[in-house]
Amino acid sequence: MNTFSDLYEFINLAQKNRKYPANTAHGRRAALKLFETVLHPDELESLELVEERMKEIYLSLISRHKDTFSIQSLNTYKGRLLKVIQDYKKYGSDTEAFARWEAKIRKYKHKGIHLDNKKDTYISKSSTPIHSHVHKIQISLRDGSNCTIEVPAKLTKEDTAIITKIIGSLAD
Repeated sequence: MNTFSDLYEFINLAQKNRKYPANTAHGRRAALKLFETVLHPDELESLELVEERMKEIYLSLISRHKDTFSIQSLNTYKGRLLKVIQDYKKYGSDTEAFARWEAKIRKYKHKGIHLDNKKDTYISKSSTPIHSHVHKIQISLRDGSNCTIEVPAKLTKEDTAIITKIIGSLAD
């Protein structure tokens, strides 16, 4: 019989076999622990009962943890639990299916930053607008990397002193 504790073993196995990244496995375990606080003993012994009673279980979870978690967070945990149950049913009992399991590679989006295709350098979108007057200075360093500095066209001696101190503080 498929028990709730089998899900913990499944998550550990999936993480060890690189089917779940560490952060995904951690999130799924956290969902299990949270839902475990509201499950009845018979539900802990049957994943089918958990799925069958999910609506009532989720309402119990909201009642118990509404002061600790937002509804949105609880809904995220519910989605994680349902996903691990789905994966367990699909791959957990069949070693051949588990071996064929192709883990999805997650594509990360960088907010406010984009990757320049020509170099592995992140360029901030917060740099000065195109039409303002700036001096853009690119310096080649000894290790082959580059340093790009954008400064306003008009700098005071105080501004220059501050910038110099900041750059000086970066040295080893």
